Amino acid sequence: MVLSRIHAVTTLLFDDVCAFRELLRKQQFEEAEKAMKQKKLTLAQSQKRIADLDRIFKRIYEDDIAGNISHDRFLKLSAEYEAEQTDLQTKVAIFQSEIENHEQDKINFEQFSALVRKYVGITELTPTIVNDFIKKIIVHAPKKVNGQRTQLVQIFFNFIGEVNLPENTGSETTDKNSKTA
Repeated sequence: MVLSRIHAVTTLLFDDVCAFRELLRKQQFEEAEKAMKQKKLTLAQSQKRIADLDRIFKRIYEDDIAGNISHDRFLKLSAEYEAEQTDLQTKVAIFQSEIENHEQDKINFEQFSALVRKYVGITELTPTIVNDFIKKIIVHAPKKVNGQRTQLVQIFFNFIGEVNLPENTGSETTDKNSKTA
């Protein structure tokens, strides 16, 4: 079963890279791409505002020293600007982390593509191939459905995670007398 799943995923990628990319994009990246574009825009705006707040704070400090504004007004304004800047710095850190993670996902896909090209057309499963392709396999407890024994097996690939192919939902059905995955 593991060999057939690896073979199905690698065949799909090798035969039609565009279809495979589209499948993964729909499963993992489509919404993330839109969100990342927005986050990159928000990140740039937040970084600009942080720089603006530094300049504003410097000006009100100079106004306080020169006596152009009262010290109480300076304290109130500086507290507001510092709170805004702290909030923005927190958001910037979060957005940068999320953007880096998204970029890493893209790199992971390319690494998986290279792995597929390395093992194109495999016919036999070896420990090396399993270790290169598979991150983990989860075998769920078997269930009886309509007199047949059904067992869900999840396979998580290195670099890309679980791939649910349209013709294979990740579960294997076996009859009462056969062995399970």
